[in-house]
Amino acid sequence: MVARREFKVNENMATFKIDDVEYDTDKLDTTQKRVVGLYQKSLQDEGEALNNLEMARAARIELGRKLKELVIDSGKK
Repeated sequence: MVARREFKVNENMATFKIDDVEYDTDKLDTTQKRVVGLYQKSLQDEGEALNNLEMARAARIELGRKLKELVIDSGKK
């Protein structure tokens, strides 16, 4: 398992923190900036994937309830 590192971006997006060390993006070269941008995008994508998974789980649970109510239980009558 990979240890998670703290990554916080300041509101002005010129600086960010990793493990309580602040970095200034203006002092990074193009490759470093690209890696930082890709990392930020991967964090965003991961958050969206988790949200989508939660929505799919909630929908499945609700559909399961309707299936029981409208199909399984209605056949017992």
